[in-house]
Amino acid sequence: MTELYGETVFGADHDLEAMRLDALSRMFDPATRARLVQIARPGMRCLDVGAGLGRISGWLAEVCAQVIAVDRDTRLLADLHKVFPTVQVVEADITEDLALGTFDIVHSRLVLMHLRDRVAVFHRLADLVSPGGWLVLGEAVEAPALISPPQSPFRQLMEKHWRSLETAIGTDGQWGYRYPDLLREAGFVDIGVEMYQPPITPSSAAGQFFQLGFHHLRDRILADGLVDEATFDEAVKAMREPGFSDLGMGLLTAWARKPT
Repeated sequence: MTELYGETVFGADHDLEAMRLDALSRMFDPATRARLVQIARPGMRCLDVGAGLGRISGWLAEVCAQVIAVDRDTRLLADLHKVFPTVQVVEADITEDLALGTFDIVHSRLVLMHLRDRVAVFHRLADLVSPGGWLVLGEAVEAPALISPPQSPFRQLMEKHWRSLETAIGTDGQWGYRYPDLLREAGFVDIGVEMYQPPITPSSAAGQFFQLGFHHLRDRILADGLVDEATFDEAVKAMREPGFSDLGMGLLTAWARKPT
């Protein structure tokens, strides 16, 4: 049976998953909001796919008329509607048809890259955009570490954790680079793309995100034989040392408008 994101890997029932998603939110939300603020307007109807902790859904609710937050597992979204009454939380699988109508903004971040049928889901999201509306898609992309030596434990672990996710759930760390072509082929216009790459330091959101993620994936990475235990532990130790700073993952965001 094919394993899916959110089942064993990064499941909502894991004791540290909420902390990992919180770090992810603090790491990437500023860049996502900076893009969405360019297009979000009062009266708009918005769809946030793979809502996570609901931070972007809540921000959209402060600007737009209606927001639907969709996730396969909504346990971490249980209180979102209480804080933002105009947000409707829907538990659904985006790989299946969603009877939700169309939207002025359809947003998704770090979702399609983890799906094996990502091309079909891309077209499904494109179909949910109203004429004149916007599709905004963000994905984490593999970006080389630049400071640590090539054979350092950190660089080995950063590279091998991508391979482990690829084997386990089909993650594609290069997927985001395809968006401009896919949007063009789907008939969208006003296409734009940008990259945001926050630093990994002991105290940064990115550093906390990766430390939590590596902790979650430790047994899997070691079982896959991608790195040995000593290398794994040395990499995590190095990330906690004062003065450590490097790169390892960027957020590529692509956006485009459906013609009227």
